[in-house]
Amino acid sequence: MRIAIFTDTFLPQINGVVRSIVTTANTLARHGHEVAVFTINAETLSKSVRQKELDPLVEVHPFASFTLPTYKDIQVRVPTFGPALYQVYKFQPDLIHSHTTFGIGWEAVAAANALDVPLVGTHHGFLAEYLKHVRLDYAVMKNLTRRYMAFYYNRCDAVLTPSEALTKELRDYKLKRAVYVISNPMDLKYFSTTKSKERLRKKYHITKPVIIHCGRISYEKSIDVVVKAFSTLHEGGTDAELVIIGDGPERKKIETLCRKLGIERFVKFTGMLRGADLVERVAAGDLFVSASTTETQGLVFLEAMSLGLPVIGVDAGGVPEYVENKKNGLIVEPNNSKKLAEAMRTLVEDAKLREAFGAHARASVARYDADLIVSKIENVYKVLVRMNNTTL
Repeated sequence: MRIAIFTDTFLPQINGVVRSIVTTANTLARHGHEVAVFTINAETLSKSVRQKELDPLVEVHPFASFTLPTYKDIQVRVPTFGPALYQVYKFQPDLIHSHTTFGIGWEAVAAANALDVPLVGTHHGFLAEYLKHVRLDYAVMKNLTRRYMAFYYNRCDAVLTPSEALTKELRDYKLKRAVYVISNPMDLKYFSTTKSKERLRKKYHITKPVIIHCGRISYEKSIDVVVKAFSTLHEGGTDAELVIIGDGPERKKIETLCRKLGIERFVKFTGMLRGADLVERVAAGDLFVSASTTETQGLVFLEAMSLGLPVIGVDAGGVPEYVENKKNGLIVEPNNSKKLAEAMRTLVEDAKLREAFGAHARASVARYDADLIVSKIENVYKVLVRMNNTTL
């Protein structure tokens, strides 16, 4: 099968959506499909990044885009249709899979209509919760954004989402198309290490329990709640270290908060990590924590779990669908730093409980293996292509 993937976020950017798309493309190529990615031109995709992270059989077609002035991590493309249609026409796909509802997403709609091929759309997140980045964080705009999401996906032949919570939001705003709840795929071989925790602790000079937070340092991730909880933990006499992996627009604000709370000596900011550096830094930790209320299926949770870390999340979004409370981690009330601190203390001070939760966490991610998940996506593709061929 020839599959065209359209996305407005791709390598060398680092985020959960990119990792999901790259894993899907690589797995499809490994399964014998011809895959082409049509995307924005965030910056030159270096040979080193491509060789390490992308299957050589996957084609990449970048189109002109520009940085959003209010948030430099977001690239925007004004659809021109002509170049995209020409490139897709040359590729002659059997199916188009869109991972965005914005500029390049409409080029996917146009290409699917022009070539008369099925269009699949994957909805990755609660986008209305990100409007602060473009200074449109108002109730009316959140409502319009959710309606717009449903409007776009009603242009698709089928919609994929990684969580029931996200599906419900689309249905609430009048999505009429068939929806398949299919997890983001995980490359379990990529996110693993043969190095022991003891060896990694020596590498990073770790002498106390380490709490890991990983992800974009941005307001929607509620990292301030994690920092406040960690401060409460320290005030209660629990000796631990917080490692914050990632970067983003709120980093200076979070660093200032750490200094204000007097915990800067116990908090480390690593900046952006990728590949083995990321895997080993997470694997060296003892538990993973996130206070984000906007996760659909946070890959950072699953990646930490795959390395045997118990996880702490909040009762919001899609988190409760994969964090099993008191089995592979703990679920606490959203936006409650005191409850989060209590959960941290429970796991920091009980090594046996951490080990038990961690073992269950590692076992529970097997169902998200890329080969299993992408096979489910392929089944959706096959049904749509077969239906399309019978109507031609």
